[in-house]
Amino acid sequence: MKASDFDLRTDLKFHPEDGSVLFGENRMLVFRMEALATLRKLLGEQLGERLSRGILSQFGYRCGTGDHAMLSTLYKWDSELDELGSGPVVHTWEGLVKAQPTKIDFDRETGHFLFQGTWENSYEAANYLAEFGRSDSPVCYTLTGYASGWCSSFFGHPVLAIETECAARGDRLCRFEIRPPDAWGPEADPWKQPLSETNYSLTRELEVKLATIERQAAAIRDLSTPIMEIWDDVLVLPIVGVVDTRRSMEIMNNLLERIVETQSRCVIIDVTGVEIVDTKTADYLLKVVRASNLLGTRCVLTGLSPAIAQTLVDIGADLTEVRTLRNLKAGLKDCLRYLRDARPGARGSER
Repeated sequence: MKASDFDLRTDLKFHPEDGSVLFGENRMLVFRMEALATLRKLLGEQLGERLSRGILSQFGYRCGTGDHAMLSTLYKWDSELDELGSGPVVHTWEGLVKAQPTKIDFDRETGHFLFQGTWENSYEAANYLAEFGRSDSPVCYTLTGYASGWCSSFFGHPVLAIETECAARGDRLCRFEIRPPDAWGPEADPWKQPLSETNYSLTRELEVKLATIERQAAAIRDLSTPIMEIWDDVLVLPIVGVVDTRRSMEIMNNLLERIVETQSRCVIIDVTGVEIVDTKTADYLLKVVRASNLLGTRCVLTGLSPAIAQTLVDIGADLTEVRTLRNLKAGLKDCLRYLRDARPGARGSER
């Protein structure tokens, strides 16, 4: 069979009765081009440029090796040139790009391999332009990965495809060139590195990024609920922003740990910066006060807004054990008075 005889219209079988499309015995999928644009954008946002490029390049590479193996079992090619050239034909029929070889020259005995061609109407370049605008560098990562995989599988030795021109960069069309890795200079490094990533290195890089995100999230949480020692034996916890159930749990855990660490006898929880809380969170706030009391620490609640006060009333909160004051200044005065009166021998000391 010649590469030019390939016709996907006759080889693709639609089976709507069981929700499948088959190419030989292989199931195919049909979806909008924009779906891959969404995937690429998500990869970039979550993993960064380097990791996302590695994943897209390796995805293309494995698709290329897999397609070559599949077509080698489905068809008997008239020549090696037809076998090699069927890769661009398949890509064209699949609607990914109009691939046109311009030069093919290889020798298995010497290891020489050269494949040059053009890509017109690349889905990858079109997606990039629509999503991000013009790029400073080539962007067809899955296409170059596919070309590397297909040709490596055909040649029996690794070869590397690079994109020398790209429509997303403003060139008229995309151009590719494929050679053995050692035949390239530093210009091929941006394509070598993504394919040299291993599953371990990609996973490790992802773990490092996730750990960094978690550290940053922890730092943000600490900044959003700072616990400061503003006087001997007096802690203050100013709460600002939205207080949901998860944040309420963090507040309790952090505050109780700090009480044990400092052995403070008074805590002021100032909620001046909180506009509103739901009933579940208001109840949790009272539990924070009770837990502090169980540790032998006097807890004062300051800066209650009318909305929070109304919520506490609505849930029938028992406020007899909670000291509430107008503002932080009044709370500090109250704590200092308590500490003074609690000193041994002080008149009217509390026990």
